[in-house]
Amino acid sequence: MQFSKKWLNEFFDKDLNGIDLSNTLTQGGLEVEEIEDLSTISDLVVVGEIVEIKKHPNADRLNICQVNAGEKDNLQIVCGAPNARVGIKIPCAKVGAKLDKFEIKQAKLRGIDSSGMLCSAKELNISNESEGILELDQNSKVGETLKNCLSLDDQIFHLSITPNRPDCLSMRGIAKEISAMTDLNYRKEINKEINKEINKLNIKVNVINKTACPLYCLREIRKVNNKNEVPGWLKERLKRGGIDSINPVVDVTNYMMLEHGQPTHAFDLDKIKGVIHVRNAKKGETLLLLNHQEITFFGDELVIADDENILALAGIMGGLEASVTNDTTNILVESAFFAPINLSGIARRHSLNTESSHRFERGVDFQYTLDALNETSALVIDLCDGEPSVILKEESALPERNKIMLRSEKVVQILGLYIDENEIKKTLNALKFSFEELEGGFQVTPPSYRFDINLEEDLVEEVIRIYGFDKIEAKPPTASTEILGLESKNRSAYDIKVAMAALGYHEIVSYSFIEESLEREFHENKNLIKLDNPIASQMSVMRSKLWGSHIDALTYNINRGQAQIRLFEIASSYTKSKSGYDEKQVLSGVVYGSSYPEQWGLKSKKIDFYEVKGDLETLSAEELTFKKNKVPGALHPGQSASVLKNDKPIGWVGQLHPKWKQKFDIQEDVFLFEIDLGPLSKKAPKEFHIPSKLLPIRKDISVVVDKDISVDDMVQAVKKANINYIREVKAFDIYEGKNIEKDKKSIAFLILMQDTYKTLEEGQVNNIVKKVLKVLQQQYKATLR
Repeated sequence: MQFSKKWLNEFFDKDLNGIDLSNTLTQGGLEVEEIEDLSTISDLVVVGEIVEIKKHPNADRLNICQVNAGEKDNLQIVCGAPNARVGIKIPCAKVGAKLDKFEIKQAKLRGIDSSGMLCSAKELNISNESEGILELDQNSKVGETLKNCLSLDDQIFHLSITPNRPDCLSMRGIAKEISAMTDLNYRKEINKEINKEINKLNIKVNVINKTACPLYCLREIRKVNNKNEVPGWLKERLKRGGIDSINPVVDVTNYMMLEHGQPTHAFDLDKIKGVIHVRNAKKGETLLLLNHQEITFFGDELVIADDENILALAGIMGGLEASVTNDTTNILVESAFFAPINLSGIARRHSLNTESSHRFERGVDFQYTLDALNETSALVIDLCDGEPSVILKEESALPERNKIMLRSEKVVQILGLYIDENEIKKTLNALKFSFEELEGGFQVTPPSYRFDINLEEDLVEEVIRIYGFDKIEAKPPTASTEILGLESKNRSAYDIKVAMAALGYHEIVSYSFIEESLEREFHENKNLIKLDNPIASQMSVMRSKLWGSHIDALTYNINRGQAQIRLFEIASSYTKSKSGYDEKQVLSGVVYGSSYPEQWGLKSKKIDFYEVKGDLETLSAEELTFKKNKVPGALHPGQSASVLKNDKPIGWVGQLHPKWKQKFDIQEDVFLFEIDLGPLSKKAPKEFHIPSKLLPIRKDISVVVDKDISVDDMVQAVKKANINYIREVKAFDIYEGKNIEKDKKSIAFLILMQDTYKTLEEGQVNNIVKKVLKVLQQQYKATLR
């Protein structure tokens, strides 16, 4: 939305220069994106009139013009514009005038003196395109500054209007907002009326889709002279509103849309055949639009049609066939309310975005529809003459504006700021909302043009918006705090998670639901807890063990190239009992792959039962015992044990049974454990990092350094450099001998790089490696092997 500040000023009793307009609009939620200042044109650019013209003797395309610029003597100016001719009034930049990129100087063009310049709209920076010099209104006063002639002491504001405020897509809507936020008085519109309705309305209307079009109004105006000149003030207001002038009738409809926000449309009455139908398009029907784009309908679009053809895509754009031209003498003016939900997305589907669709999709004031038709008709008759008919009005169920209770205490509760009832009342009056004062608040009826007001919270937002966000004091939160004592005997689930992370495990979080067949066979649970409404077919029962979920997580990681996997989870398991259902928290985990990361000092070793057993012993402060008792069928009978604490069984640990390893298509040994959470003792917590979902990138480098340099010192030096995205740096190989100098050694380093949120690009990876090499070269004189 863009508008002229000078035009906006006409809606107030005081000058807008008395307020910070940009800040007022932005504080009210109407963000100012840009302000164009038109008043920068030099006062030496004046209205001139070409009184004599003759060809340049030394140039075919140049003319020598004698220009009356309001001075004693005419100015001689050489001009090459193709539209230069005697009698027209044009912008004349006199010597000394400063334009956008240059200054006008006395000059000779092909041997002829030239004392100024005749300017185009582009050269004056008031239009992006122009052909020839700008022709001014013939009523313009010779010698008057162009700034005064074209009312260029103005600014154009460009606003970003949010979709919930369609009422501000008009001059009067913006004026009402400014009036509510300031002490400026808004001048109410004076509705123009038709003095006498001469003709009867001969055309008939059939509104078929009353849901999409609950209000449809028409009026004929006959004997219109659409060849009349469009007044300069009207052209300028349209131009500064971002709309081009077309012809008087079309310009009036666009002007009323800019002023009031209600799009209207004019058809050439003589091109309409039969009855007007407001209906849905049929699939495959076509329409050639005003922009010469032909569209094919999908079948759910609302259209305006006669007995033979579609005339317009309702609320979006008219058709070319029934369009108003300069030769049109009889018109049919339409003003309607189209339901926003029925027009939403239709324009985009046909690659259209029009001023009308922008407003109808968001909602227009249905109580102004009839007035808009009256005012449009009156202005058309003022400019083009004509004989109006009576108005035809088809109305069905319009949107209801329900009353909303606004409680004073709710305002305080939401805002955390006390605003008394008098201030709330003042705000509602400023917004011109209809309301009743009740005990403890107000019963408010939102106006027909405020579709965004539906809830009490919406009214609270209006109160603070008008009251002023800047009046909310910045106060730090206050609360009483005290240090809580630590439980000395038991540790929390968090402490255990930290201890597991310190052992090299990664925590996972999985659903408590599992596939029925997996629960029945893998967990050996025949007494299932079935869900009445599962979120997916493979999550139809509650799990009695966590192992099924962990096998899914294991295969997910294996398929993504992970070679060393240690996963754990603290969660609940569920079983049926005589009394109902039992829920028990357990620590469960899965271990797979290498015992430790690849390095130069040790040979590769696969994880085994005893390492998992050692992790559990480390986790427990008290001694655990492991006995070869009967274990679940999911575990290998020869590589599994029952875990006991104080001779009481608390869980199991063991290798996955070969038949299940084969069923899950896992190539290497897998170890599982599950222990009751309660019996575990306290351990000192340690930090761990949240794992990334993305694969790390590994780069290996080999450098040669002095034999006495410590590998650990080199690793620590790289870590201290705090190079972004490096997750790990390790030495995995040392070599001395052939091709390596005496008193030197070759060290191979593994560099793991990873970003938590995105995959690193090749350039980033190479840059990281260069930084690592730079650290090693500067501190240890390392050379890349």
